[in-house]
Amino acid sequence: MAKGSEAKAKLAAKMAEMFGENWIGEVDKKYYVWSEENGERIQIAIAMTCPKTPIGAVPTNKPISTDGVGYDFENMPTITPKETIEYTQEEKDTINRLITELGL
Repeated sequence: MAKGSEAKAKLAAKMAEMFGENWIGEVDKKYYVWSEENGERIQIAIAMTCPKTPIGAVPTNKPISTDGVGYDFENMPTITPKETIEYTQEEKDTINRLITELGL
């Protein structure tokens, strides 16, 4: 059984109860209900998926405060700058030529 299948089935049962007579059912992993717009009865299809990364989850690489409320600006990680890139004379000449030719 795929991850989330049981959770989706439980949610579908709650939706069926909530929508009552407006609940149509499930077809091809979509759940259908009746709704109304401008006096006309229309069907709404609801698709359910289980996200790989839940919203609200804090990625581990972001600094958070020790109290879990906000950022800890006192203990932020530092970034080590990469080595400075040195251009060869030929590359410098090409860059200067392009700047001149392109009018930059």
